[in-house]
Amino acid sequence: MVASLAAMTAVASGTEEDSLRAEADERVAAILKLSPDPAYGAYLAGDCATCHRASGGSDGIPPIAGLPADYTVNALIEYKLGIRENEVMVVRVARLGDAEIAALAAHFADQKP
Repeated sequence: MVASLAAMTAVASGTEEDSLRAEADERVAAILKLSPDPAYGAYLAGDCATCHRASGGSDGIPPIAGLPADYTVNALIEYKLGIRENEVMVVRVARLGDAEIAALAAHFADQKP
């Protein structure tokens, strides 16, 4: 993968955290430009619903229905890049591509909390 100008600048002027943040910001912006398929997101969401209950948090696991798409995309990218730490989430998002992240975010944004 070719490093972005923002990521290279962050490395040159700051820390690895700055570089990761710059990469996350770029990836989030790119994903938000996609045309997501909420029906595909609904198909993929079965895995999410195992832990993220619509009825509310359980054992500290927050509900995700109704969250804005940009928030969900950002959170998933942060798990994918290791900015956010949660063993289960890191494993779950590792296999997701950009279109899948966009679809999940669109699906959950359309749900009633």
